[in-house]
Amino acid sequence: MALVRDIITDALVELGIVRPGATVAAPLMATGLSRVQGMIDAWAANRQTLARQLRTSFTMPDGDNEITVGSGQAVDIVTPMWINSINYLNPGSTPSVEVPIGQMDEDAFAALSIKELSSALPLQSFYQRNLANAYGTLFLWPQVSQDVTIVIYTPQAIEVPATLDTVLIGPPGYADAFMYGLAERLMTPLAVSAENVPMLLGPEGLAARAWRNMTRPNTKPGVLSVDAALTIGSGAGYNVYSDQIQGSR
Repeated sequence: MALVRDIITDALVELGIVRPGATVAAPLMATGLSRVQGMIDAWAANRQTLARQLRTSFTMPDGDNEITVGSGQAVDIVTPMWINSINYLNPGSTPSVEVPIGQMDEDAFAALSIKELSSALPLQSFYQRNLANAYGTLFLWPQVSQDVTIVIYTPQAIEVPATLDTVLIGPPGYADAFMYGLAERLMTPLAVSAENVPMLLGPEGLAARAWRNMTRPNTKPGVLSVDAALTIGSGAGYNVYSDQIQGSR
């Protein structure tokens, strides 16, 4: 957790632009702020930088099939780049039962011939960011014929800082990534050559190591699975050792 101005100052010290404890001139701070904003904005488009999943519930009103997602919108959260999973709460269930809703891509959504088909509960969903504004639109299909509680799980990005006094917060490992990542981005506008900061760059440089430390906990390996036909269990399957079909037992 650190103020943006402190991260900028540390990055400038790392590059040898200012000495520790020195006051940073306003133009340098302005350049640093714009580069921090660009860096955090770019991170929001990379799943490896997203350490937290946010659970949000809301009501899709009777007769609607679209809802706006974003700060100050019907679903009032920081606009996500994508939705990890989406469910509806089974009406009348106690305790509440979440039922998964499928997610369509652009082609599947475009292939829907009757987009305003009506049903009591949704089966599929389509989400995309809007180009005309900073929000996203969530589309449910079929269109609900009753109020339905929807639950979405979205990766939460770090908000782009607005001022030098904004506090950047992240899990362990993010502090170095903030500072060394910014130092790398400031090299071009400040005309710092790679020869002057040999420890910063390269696959084993401080910036690369900070990036790996930040993203490593967010990278989840896939679960190894085996085709059922290759296993011997309670059902029928092919036994590769005997070259025979294994019957149920």
